[in-house]
Amino acid sequence: MIRGTWSLNDPLVPVNIPATILKVGKEAGISEADLLKDTNISVESFSDPSARLTYQQLLFLAKNLIEHYPDESSGLDLGAAININQFGMLGYAILSCADLRSALNLGMRYHTLVDPAFTFDIVEIEPGIKAIRLTSHIPFEPIYRLFCDVFVSAFITLAHFLTGQVDSQPIAVHLNHPEPNYIQNYKSLFKCPVLFDQPRTEFIVHDDMLDLPLVMADIATAAMAENQCEEILARMGPKEGIIAKVRRILLLNPGYFPPVEEVASQLATSTRTLSRSLQDVGTSYQRILDEVRKEMSIEYLRNSNLPIEEIAALVGYSDPSNFRKAFRRWTNNAPSYYREDSAAH
Repeated sequence: MIRGTWSLNDPLVPVNIPATILKVGKEAGISEADLLKDTNISVESFSDPSARLTYQQLLFLAKNLIEHYPDESSGLDLGAAININQFGMLGYAILSCADLRSALNLGMRYHTLVDPAFTFDIVEIEPGIKAIRLTSHIPFEPIYRLFCDVFVSAFITLAHFLTGQVDSQPIAVHLNHPEPNYIQNYKSLFKCPVLFDQPRTEFIVHDDMLDLPLVMADIATAAMAENQCEEILARMGPKEGIIAKVRRILLLNPGYFPPVEEVASQLATSTRTLSRSLQDVGTSYQRILDEVRKEMSIEYLRNSNLPIEEIAALVGYSDPSNFRKAFRRWTNNAPSYYREDSAAH
């Protein structure tokens, strides 16, 4: 396996978050047996702070929650139920940060201590306005949607808890999936526009929100806790997902998508080893490439007046008809759907 990757079968996931899945499911009336079916997780492991689960076990647990939950809003409910102390030493460090920006930067650096299957970045989209963008490396639907909902719900819940500013809100929330039938649940969480079918899942926030001080800020404690996180991460070794590495290469030169052999070469490995490493985390080079092309296509359709032919060429299709077929396969919609939706806004 390529150094710096993780496998679905690596015991990397602390039991804290899976324990919350179990708790939320049981509160919704789902039996413990149904929630733990096919996971090979023992109930005793949830009370062992040193226990680690594999991501495969977490996926089965999430799948069982989705299948048995009384409605489709399990991700939002799960995100709202996550407490900062469930992040272990990372949560302690975040709790002591000076402001929300520092807390997010710390989370970006050490998120693999909690969950190696996602990354998030803070990107300036215009002066004073930032996007907090999620990249989930889970290619399975509808688990991907659940994790997107967990991300947005946990973010706003924890932001309010950490700052004590329960009225603070993002400028907008974007989600990378179609509008669901539980739209009212988002409206209860957010007092800002929530847009679906976006290129990515992200928060659009003003710098003022990021500069909000944290209620329990303590410089000395934050430094001590961060040192502990650094030591734990060093013991674990580098765990940046191979998907994140491949995506980064694909996005280096917009309009050019290198073949898998070139990507493998840039990662100093063989095509066979790269393919096996991607298979270990449940995906493939083609799936990642399609996701990148989908995101870019939607962004061009929403934010430019470029004709379809030019957008097709920019994402690697010389034949617009082939692009339209691929786009419908990626999104279940024609390209015109996103252009008309953009015009409506």
